Amino acid sequence: MKFFEAVPDELFSPLASPNRALYADALDVLYTAYREKLKLPEDMLYSMLRSRLEQQLAEATFEGEDIDEDELRDISGRARFLIRKLGSKGWFEKERGTDFREYITVPGCSSRLLELFHALREDTPARGYSYVFGTYSTLKVAHESDNVYDKMAAVYGAYDNTRALINLLQMVYHNVKHYFQMQIDMHNVGEVLASHFDDFGQKVMEAYIRPLKIKDSVPKYRISIQNVLNDWAENDELLIAMANAALADRRGDTPENCRADLLRKIYWIQECYDNLERDYLDEIDAQVRRYTRAATQKIENLTNRDQNIRGNLHTVLTALSRNRRAADLVDTIQPVFRLYEQTCLSESSLWYRKRPGKRTKAAPVLVQETEADTAAAAKAAALLRSEYGRGAIAAYVQGWLGESDVCRSEDIPLKNDKDYVMSLLAVLTGGDRSADFTVQELDGERRENGYAIPELQISRKENDE
Repeated sequence: MKFFEAVPDELFSPLASPNRALYADALDVLYTAYREKLKLPEDMLYSMLRSRLEQQLAEATFEGEDIDEDELRDISGRARFLIRKLGSKGWFEKERGTDFREYITVPGCSSRLLELFHALREDTPARGYSYVFGTYSTLKVAHESDNVYDKMAAVYGAYDNTRALINLLQMVYHNVKHYFQMQIDMHNVGEVLASHFDDFGQKVMEAYIRPLKIKDSVPKYRISIQNVLNDWAENDELLIAMANAALADRRGDTPENCRADLLRKIYWIQECYDNLERDYLDEIDAQVRRYTRAATQKIENLTNRDQNIRGNLHTVLTALSRNRRAADLVDTIQPVFRLYEQTCLSESSLWYRKRPGKRTKAAPVLVQETEADTAAAAKAAALLRSEYGRGAIAAYVQGWLGESDVCRSEDIPLKNDKDYVMSLLAVLTGGDRSADFTVQELDGERRENGYAIPELQISRKENDE
C-alpha cells in the first residue's frame, strides 16, 4: 500500500499553513479529548477548543483561509471553523448517535499521528520500559505452560519486544549525537552544565542507560532467553504444533510457512541477543564517554577563557586546593581577600593512619643446620607404633563399643589429650578396608573438657562368612 492510500491527501495541509501553530495546538486538544472519552461529542470538543485556545483564537488572522465572516466574528465561530477545517482534511470523522448528537471518531492513521505529535510536544522519556524482562518473563511463563498457543504467542511477543528494544537503542545512540550538536551552540558554562545534568542526565542517562545497566539488563536475562528458544527450536513436534496454532491464528497461509516464520523469528532473536552488547550497548557506552569528555572539555575551556573575577577566583581556588598548607599563597592574597581557616573536631581528628617505615637491609643471619638425632627419632617412631598404632586404635574403639554394635560421640570420653587424639585417629582409619569398624560424620559437634569433635557414629563391621 502506498502512503497516500492509507493517509488522506490533504491531511497535513493545516500544518503547512500560516496558522500551523494554532492547528497543532488544536490537534493536541483533539488528542486530549478523545483520550478522555470513548464517545466524544462534538460539542465537548468545541467547548475544549474554546477554553484552551481562547488567546490563540483571538490573535489568529486566518488570512487565506476559507472562513466565513460569521465564523470570523467571534471566538465561538473560530472554534467552529477549526472543527470544520480539521474534519474536512481527514483528521476525524463524524457520526450521529442514537441520541441524535454528533460524535467525533478518530481514524487509525490520525490516532497514531496524534500519539506521535503529543509525545514530541511532551518530550518525555519512555520511563518504565522493560523489553528485556518482558521477553524473559513471557518466554518463561510459556515454557512452563503446556499450552502450545502460549508458546507460539510468546515467540511473536519476544520478537516484537526485541524489535522495540533495538529501536530504543538506536534512538538513544542518535539522541546522544544530538547533544553533541547542542554543545556547539552553547557559549556559557551555565548552559553546558544545565544541558548535561538536567537534559542529558535525566532524559538519557536516568531514563534509558541506567535501566539498561540495572533493571532491564541484557546480560542478566540473555542466557535464560536463549535457552528457552533453543529448547523450542530443537523440538520438531513442538514446532509443528506451534505452526498449526499460528495457522489457526492466521499468521500464515500454510503450516510450512508458519513453521519457517517461527524459526526465522527464533533465530533472529538469538542472534540479536548474541550481538546486542557488542553492536549496541558498547557503542552507546563509547558515545556517552565521548560526550562526557567533550562536555568536560567545553566547561574547562569556557571557564579558563573567562578572564573576569570568576576566572581569577577559579585560578586561586585551584591553587589553594592543591596544597592544604599553602601559607605563602595565603599571605600573598590576604590583603585582597579576607581568608580564614576553619577546622572542626570529629571522632577521627586524633587518629592518623600509620605509615609503614622504610625497610632497611640488615646483615644476613646464618642458619645452622643441626644433625638429626637418630636415637630420638627411633624412640619417637617406637612410641607412635606402640601407643598410637592400628592395634591401639582398634582396642580404643572396641572399648567405646563394648557389647553394642554402634556408638556415638557422647559415648566417647574426652578426659585427656590421648582420648582426643584417639578420636581423630579413629576417624582417619575408619575408612580403611582392614579396619573392623566404620565411622560416619554427622551434623553438629560435641564439646567436653575443652576438646571439640564432630558428631560421629561408629559402627562395627559385620564379619563375612
